[in-house]
Amino acid sequence: MNDFINVLRHLAHRDGADLDRGQIGVTAVQHPDAVCAFIEAGCALVAADAQEALLAEAARTLFTVHDGTADLDNLVTAGQRMRAIEDALTRAHARRDTARSRYREACAVLRHDGALVEVTSRSEPPHGAAC
Repeated sequence: MNDFINVLRHLAHRDGADLDRGQIGVTAVQHPDAVCAFIEAGCALVAADAQEALLAEAARTLFTVHDGTADLDNLVTAGQRMRAIEDALTRAHARRDTARSRYREACAVLRHDGALVEVTSRSEPPHGAAC
């Protein structure tokens, strides 16, 4: 159960909120679909952020490897790879925007139920501050 609570807490921190441990149990019983939507949307946002970071790193690595020292054939291949990365990043941005929207909606529902509360003292900053 602690792993589950840790995941919920991490997702709540992405919204700058904290988990009300007493209320989340009540909300999970009364509105299980809302809790599931929050978890799904939060995890989709984490996945989209990770994909975007990995693609950006791939672009940086490719640029570093082919920084003018490659011959024409390798540069053409590098250009094709960069375009593929750019296309993938464009799709990743769209997925992240959709995930962020779903996440904000799910956060609003849990805030309304009192399962997410404003952080009064921050021992650690929100991760990814998506909302």
